[in-house]
Amino acid sequence: MSDESMITIEIRGPEKAALEASRRISDLFLSSGPCRLRRTPGEDEVQVLVYADIDRGANEGGYLDPDETMPTGSFLR
Repeated sequence: MSDESMITIEIRGPEKAALEASRRISDLFLSSGPCRLRRTPGEDEVQVLVYADIDRGANEGGYLDPDETMPTGSFLR
C-alpha cells in the first residue's frame, strides 16, 4: 500500500444512509469501514469519514489476504 493511493472520503447525510454508503465503499476498496461518526448539535445529518486504498479494488477482494500484514498505525482492516 502506498500513501499516494490512500484517500479520505467524507460522507454527509442521514445516519442510516451515510453508514450504508460507507459499507458499500468498503465492498469496493480496502478501507477502514465507517469511522469517526460525527454529529453537529441541532443538525439532522451526520458526517462519516472512510479511509480507502484505491489501489486495491473489488476484483482483488478489497481486503487483505490472511498472510498479508498492514503497517503499524494503519486504519485499514
